[in-house]
Amino acid sequence: MKKGFTLVELLGVIIILGVLALITFLALDKSIKKSQQNALDKTIENIERAAYNYSSENDLGYEVKFKTLTLTDLAAKGYLEENIINPVTNDPLKGCVLYRWDVENNQYIFEYNEKCEVPTFPGSLIENLLKQYTEGNQVGLVKDETNPNLYYYTGNKDEVTNNFLWYGGHQWRVLEFDTSAKTLILITQQPLTTIAINKNAWTTEEEYNNSYVNNWLNEYFWNSLESDIQNNIQDNVFDIGIYNVVTSQNINNLIKEIKTTKKVGLLSQLQYLRSGYLGIRNYFGLGNVSDENEFYQVGYENSISGNSKYDVGIRPVIKILDIDVTSGDGSLTNSYRYFKNTKSAESVQVGEYINVPYSGNDNACGNDKLCTFRVVKKESDKIKVVLNGLLPLESESTDNPNTTISTSDGIYLKSLNPFIFNIDKNYLTTGTFGIGSYTEGDNYLIAQSPKLSASIGLPTIGEMFSSNDIDMYAVGYVDTNTIENLKASDSYWTMNKKTNLTYTYYINDENRSGSQRYTTSAGIRPVIYLKSSLKFIGGNGTAQNPYVLQ
Repeated sequence: MKKGFTLVELLGVIIILGVLALITFLALDKSIKKSQQNALDKTIENIERAAYNYSSENDLGYEVKFKTLTLTDLAAKGYLEENIINPVTNDPLKGCVLYRWDVENNQYIFEYNEKCEVPTFPGSLIENLLKQYTEGNQVGLVKDETNPNLYYYTGNKDEVTNNFLWYGGHQWRVLEFDTSAKTLILITQQPLTTIAINKNAWTTEEEYNNSYVNNWLNEYFWNSLESDIQNNIQDNVFDIGIYNVVTSQNINNLIKEIKTTKKVGLLSQLQYLRSGYLGIRNYFGLGNVSDENEFYQVGYENSISGNSKYDVGIRPVIKILDIDVTSGDGSLTNSYRYFKNTKSAESVQVGEYINVPYSGNDNACGNDKLCTFRVVKKESDKIKVVLNGLLPLESESTDNPNTTISTSDGIYLKSLNPFIFNIDKNYLTTGTFGIGSYTEGDNYLIAQSPKLSASIGLPTIGEMFSSNDIDMYAVGYVDTNTIENLKASDSYWTMNKKTNLTYTYYINDENRSGSQRYTTSAGIRPVIYLKSSLKFIGGNGTAQNPYVLQ
């Protein structure tokens, strides 16, 4: 006789079937959720790709902090479909794409964020600098004894090595900062030009306002800066008073106090003596004058001396509001960085570096066949750039002692023309070079006229980087790995002759200009004109990572 299932057995079967059904349901639910999550991940990936496509076709500008692109923005511009559905919830997907510029990899980073939460990245310059301070510091970053909000750097060149900043196309040193006002005072690490400070020493603020150096700082230099940099520079009070010869034991021997409020000025003697680390092997001017009609300058072994009329290096000083920096440790070769990224020569900043392909085999630009240039000037359809170094061989300046420099001179035929022949002509255009006669102590504007039209030439007295901003003897105030033919010469020619025409002006390793006979040999530092329509395929414009032409 057949026996049926007992009640217990039926319950057991039902339980087993229920467990199997539950397992199947959970597995199916997990599979569905995984499929939905994969679909969501794919949707987010497509959104981030749409943001990338948008950035490749539109200039987002350089951004230090995270910023946002909404899905509505991307849809309105045709990069996304409208009303994208969340595969998990079946609701319309909301949120933003956060983007920032990745300095190290020279690209934008995009990240979808459902709540559009913008994180703080990566921190202010002042906050980064404060990490260097330790209570009781006597060298390095020091707190002012009379103002608890004021910090400044003091010590020798081996004790102050971490206050370098790349900002607005120039490398600066941070002199001091105020944590309450959130301002910093900066000085350029390199002299940017070599000129006479003025014909005569000033005795009033009005005379200073009419001086050659004030004109260069607050006209020429100021106008070379991008508007966003100008907008961040604050009015600053500069000490231009008359001092006796100042020594470290006699730093308060002020004869006549004169102050001026400017956007750009020069370092005072007291600021220089307090710092201790700013000396470079080359001469540069200070903001104070003596009662003997002399301009003070810093020279060898950090000495301060008078200078009656000779040309000296000019290192601008500015005060800025605190900025966000992207990276860096403040060292010479890894400065704190504030970038404004660009993909074209049209929007490059004066002072930024560009690598130009070079086809010659004369080792003019090293084994990488890339010549590093620095932007001198921007014009509507062209940019003027100067080689960040020298050509391998010295040359005489001219074959025609009784005329100004021309394209038929030996310096063109023997040096400049062979050099530019190895640069793709599609990069080049024609511009003007100042070839005016010049004499020590003259207004730098005299050297700007008359003009020569050419694609290549030499620096002109008073131009940006018409100075020893390159280190001809590798003494450590620039990154020597970025210099072309570092020790090719201890001086280089300019486009300017002396009034009697048999002497041509040069810039020497002391950062002074002088004149010597045209038959004397000196270094060659080419200046060329590039089309502003050119595009860049990489780089970030610093000396360590120049832009690369497409």
